Amino acid sequence: MIFAVKLSCPECRQDIPLDDVNVANDLALCRRCSKNFSYSEVLADKEMPACDLNRPPSGAWFHRDHRGFEVGATTRSAAALFLVPFMMVWSGFSLGGIYGTQIVKGQFNLGMSLFGIPFLLGTLLFGSIAVMTVCGKMLVRVEGNKGTSFTGVGPLGFRKRFKWDEVKAVRRTSKAGSENSTTSQITLEGSECINTGVGLSEKRFQFMLSALRQIHRDRSWR
Repeated sequence: MIFAVKLSCPECRQDIPLDDVNVANDLALCRRCSKNFSYSEVLADKEMPACDLNRPPSGAWFHRDHRGFEVGATTRSAAALFLVPFMMVWSGFSLGGIYGTQIVKGQFNLGMSLFGIPFLLGTLLFGSIAVMTVCGKMLVRVEGNKGTSFTGVGPLGFRKRFKWDEVKAVRRTSKAGSENSTTSQITLEGSECINTGVGLSEKRFQFMLSALRQIHRDRSWR
């Protein structure tokens, strides 16, 4: 027995007939939009259950008022139990040995200082990751038509601004990593793609993704 799967365009919500679906090439065509989409992504979007915006999982939130909305999640993780001690040891031995000895002796060693630059950069990189696992957050805030994606700690971090009415779709996409690995991210597709959600726990990730999709499809809050 063959079960027909009803698909809808992620942009205009028009039904996509099976004749316009090529499973072998992972393509689905919306004739109204004249655009091709990934069949597997459209199917995954359809099968993903809606979330209760008023009952986010632990570490996630959704707020809405007359100005707009904010959806976000903390990046707190049990990985901090390993990363924080590791960074303390890393910084203590590498930076302390290279730069601390120069400070104690009151003597500047150019060769030793240059040698320590990779260790200093590594400390900054892994240190920022460690801090994110302790008290970091990711959020998307929209006020009126002004949108902001933020990743950081407290008020410090990276911001990307966009226009909410230019967002055509909210998708789960893959980001290439090292050694042919991939990680999931949330992509707001528009004139410029805004990516967020990398590193979140699966429950928090799913909540942010589902919440952004629901609010994107229902503009009644505006």
